[in-house]
Formats: sequence, C-alpha cells, structure tokens
Amino acid sequence: MLSKMCKGEIMIIIGHDLVAFKPFYKIENCDEITKTPSNSTIIFEFGGSENIIKFCQKNSVKFAVEVKIPKEALLVNAVGASYIVINSKKTAKCIQNLAEQYLFDAKILLKIKDEDEIEKAAKCGIDGVLLPQGVVNGSF
Repeated sequence: MLSKMCKGEIMIIIGHDLVAFKPFYKIENCDEITKTPSNSTIIFEFGGSENIIKFCQKNSVKFAVEVKIPKEALLVNAVGASYIVINSKKTAKCIQNLAEQYLFDAKILLKIKDEDEIEKAAKCGIDGVLLPQGVVNGSF
C-alpha cells in the first residue's frame, strides 16, 4: 500500500496492481456496512452521511469520506475519518495544507483515473492516491 516519495516520506497508493492494498468498500447506507468484510474500510460521500458516521463511530468501523470543500474535510477529520478523499487536485492541495496546519489524523487521498496521475499528486504533496481498482461496489 505504500511507496517512497522523493523527500523520504511515504505516499499511499490504493488500487494499483503492483502495490499491495486493502480495497475500500463503497456504501450508501448503514445496512450495507454489515455486508462488507470485517476490518475493512468503507467509503461514502459526505452529503447525508450523519447516520453512517455515527454508526462507524459506535461500532469502530474504519471509514473514508468523499468531500468537495474544505469545510467538509475539517468536519470529517474531527469525527474520526481515516481518509478524506477528493476529486479535484486543486481542492486536494488546499485540504492537504489544512491537514498539515491542523495536524489531521486523517490522510488525504486524491481520486485519480490512472497511474499517470500519481506523480502529479506527489508533486503537490498529497498524502496518497485512490485508483478505481481500490474501490469495491463503487463508480469512479
């Protein structure tokens, strides 16, 4: 799941054939969580996720949240998300800066379509990337 970046830090790469990883499981409601393997990480969109977040907190389920704006990232970090997933490189860079300033526990992942985008994410200092193969049951 991890590979070295130029400055000696570790970059997270989820969904690449050459890098061992545990996939995320896309869910839309609490009932779907019970259908995922134990100790897996679930992923869902921020909008309307209050019940899912509470379920995860109560049951110690590791979760990743797809966010669109910095405010959402600040909130999901505060409630214990393991990963914050962003579609836009520009937004990911902004949220990564917040994560470093406020010492987020959550790792920032940029959703990318193919491996050619890994280097761009690394140059922006993003914690990691999430490729389509890294998500089960989800559209990318």
